[in-house]
Amino acid sequence: MWADHAHWNRFRRCFEHLGFETHAVTLLGHTTPQDKADLRQVGIMDFVAQVQTRIRSLPAAPVVIGHSMGALVAQKLAELERVRALALLGPVAPGGVSPVRPSVALCIAGNVLDVLLRRPFMIPARNARYGILNTLPPRLQDVVYESFLYESGRALSEMLRGAISVDERRVDCPVLVAVGAMDRATPPSVARRIARKYGAEYREYPGQCHFLGASHEAMGDIAEWVVGKVQR
Repeated sequence: MWADHAHWNRFRRCFEHLGFETHAVTLLGHTTPQDKADLRQVGIMDFVAQVQTRIRSLPAAPVVIGHSMGALVAQKLAELERVRALALLGPVAPGGVSPVRPSVALCIAGNVLDVLLRRPFMIPARNARYGILNTLPPRLQDVVYESFLYESGRALSEMLRGAISVDERRVDCPVLVAVGAMDRATPPSVARRIARKYGAEYREYPGQCHFLGASHEAMGDIAEWVVGKVQR
């Protein structure tokens, strides 16, 4: 959420160093300068359809890595498309797994009206620092927050309502669920339920928040997991 493809740059460098070809998708409505009229119209399944088109243009089934809202998109993709492996970082829960916890409510407390009106929104800085960036140094919190874009209120409404269901029986690739132990947007209790849904491997990183892209340990661990799965 609130991001374009540039948030994957560190992961891409890591995987390209290991010999992978990488692709990072800027989701609909997230190019700059943003068109909020376009962003108002898009939801999770629009993002899924967009990435499906990208996947179908590739010469082979990809490994798919998604973070937060992107991890919900990734779960749905793995249901609909052939995927070689699936890594879910701080994933938003699909329908049937309640995402609601007290810390999640505090994360979205500043955007309740945006959810009800399904309008593009920016998370207030105090909520981002509380729920998404809470273990990062203050200066890095500022840098990350300043990079944020407006997000789809329709997409957030769908996530909170559990509107996007995934049939786990059709997800037939290896799955990893990774979460920071201090994640307040996807608390570990929610991430563990998602892992059980898919029979996934589960990794929890002490001292880490929702923004796992800042963790060298998590990035290296996820890369090692991917290499182990695709080279079998």
